[in-house]
Amino acid sequence: MIDDAERRKMLRVELCGNRVVERLEAIGVSRLCDLCGEDAEDVMERVNLAAGAPIWRPPIATRALANLIDAAERERG
Repeated sequence: MIDDAERRKMLRVELCGNRVVERLEAIGVSRLCDLCGEDAEDVMERVNLAAGAPIWRPPIATRALANLIDAAERERG
């Protein structure tokens, strides 16, 4: 589960809304830093596999995920 503080951090990232956070939560992401070192397309594929259908497609999904991954990397330093 993503706590309120982490949710607020994620929601401040461009193209990241509640649905994005819910989808990340569904694959076990609980903190922004969980996305450090991830690949946007791989994360998108995991979301689609967890859903059992291709619910997320590029380019918006991959752009939102790339923005989150960049934010996670910046936060890590």
